[in-house]
Amino acid sequence: MKNYTEGKNIVVIGSGIGGLSAGIILALFNFKVTVVEKNPFPGGLMRSYCRSGFDCSVGVHYVGALGNNEPLGKMFQVLGIPVDDLFSSMGQEGIIDRYIFDDLIFDLPDAGIDALEDNLRSTFCRDEAALNIIMKNLRDISRRMMEPSFLLNQGDPFQNIDYYRPVGELLNSLQVSPGLRAVLSMPCQLTGVPLNDCPIIFHHIVLVSYLLSSWKPKENGRKMTEVFVRRFEELGGMLVLSNGVKKISLIDGKVGEVILESGEKLPSDVVVAAIHPKIMLQLLDENVLRDTYRRRIRGLKETEGVIVVNASVNAAAHPEIDHNIYRLSTDENGFIEDGFFYQLRNGNSPSSNLLSIITKSLYSEWSPWENTSTGKRGNEYEEKKMNIADSLLKKTKGIFGNLKDASIIDVFTPLTVRDFVNAPEGACYGAMRSSRQLLKIASLNNLPVPGLCIAGQNAVAPGVMGCLLGSFNAARQIVGVERFNKEIERSLSL
Repeated sequence: MKNYTEGKNIVVIGSGIGGLSAGIILALFNFKVTVVEKNPFPGGLMRSYCRSGFDCSVGVHYVGALGNNEPLGKMFQVLGIPVDDLFSSMGQEGIIDRYIFDDLIFDLPDAGIDALEDNLRSTFCRDEAALNIIMKNLRDISRRMMEPSFLLNQGDPFQNIDYYRPVGELLNSLQVSPGLRAVLSMPCQLTGVPLNDCPIIFHHIVLVSYLLSSWKPKENGRKMTEVFVRRFEELGGMLVLSNGVKKISLIDGKVGEVILESGEKLPSDVVVAAIHPKIMLQLLDENVLRDTYRRRIRGLKETEGVIVVNASVNAAAHPEIDHNIYRLSTDENGFIEDGFFYQLRNGNSPSSNLLSIITKSLYSEWSPWENTSTGKRGNEYEEKKMNIADSLLKKTKGIFGNLKDASIIDVFTPLTVRDFVNAPEGACYGAMRSSRQLLKIASLNNLPVPGLCIAGQNAVAPGVMGCLLGSFNAARQIVGVERFNKEIERSLSL
């Protein structure tokens, strides 16, 4: 994609953290930026929602590497987003995550890679040779993540091709014990990519990020969204809500305008699609992209969906826990077969706290309601949701004991996510960043349409960090590498 001069019209489709970040960066470079959102509220998966007086998170439960001079922290600094206003550091108890298996409890420490190595070596003393290699790789990737090239390199800062093999393949070659395999599988669980198809680079970035530092939202995703929107608008950006994009039109072979559902036409020198590539494809005429390219996008495999239960519990009996808890079941070889995420946070009143439970839920499980919309799925759907939620609450007894005054306040499924953020199959982690289709996803960073680029999750990093890296990459394409890098370096030196 060729570079564009400042002052031209840019339309960003989607107001999630990827879209708003792209809008902020481009506004910093003095472009005229409009962010368009189909929903009445901005924020996408970043935004929380209120039920029975509780703020329930959707996609941001905790993040890593947000400290000073750490990758995500640097990106927030460039955006001008105040970390301390939005997040508080985890680990006051010395733990980030607690993994509870049938025969093992393992704590992910908050004190960095050295502390993780101590925990691993003391727990899995027979895996010394394997741990020598794994820890060397983790330290190498940690060092590279802290280098300026992680944010500034137009291409991939990780040149070691071995890092793109599946982590499961590496663990098999090292003949690790079932217990070590189970513990090291956890970053795969967090990103929805199976162990035997998860690239080493993807796995290690997730793990290193949380070891650098881990953070929870201080308040809620609604506050986080408001801060991003306020920053965007104070830079002169315009936010359009309740008006989705109907079509991206080309004029003389390049992007020329965006047509909204209302019929309004927005002149566009550049369009940044901060939405799923499959949704972007629906906005283009059939002849814009070659059939092979369209098939590549349509054939992307999605990550699996989740079901999320939010329940209120008695605050005195169940005080806030600073770390997250995972309850996991494995087979005899250490492959995780089932898993549940628990987060217990302060509620919005002194008497009640909020317990969030997340576990896998296949899109196919909800196929009878595939052609319905949120709020109009009927009693059978609601009954199925509540039956699953009741079952998940009962499973918490082994973790929290009998839950006092427990009351389910909300449940959402892959269909909810699908309708809310236009995610095919309700995949809250987007297209799967697997070894098999990593190159396909990476190729989307250079769309063969002048004036059109994609923001959102980066090919080598998931979650919030991946979204911001994707937005930085989109801005780099538009601004030009030399100018972009110069201004980002200047911003980080202030």
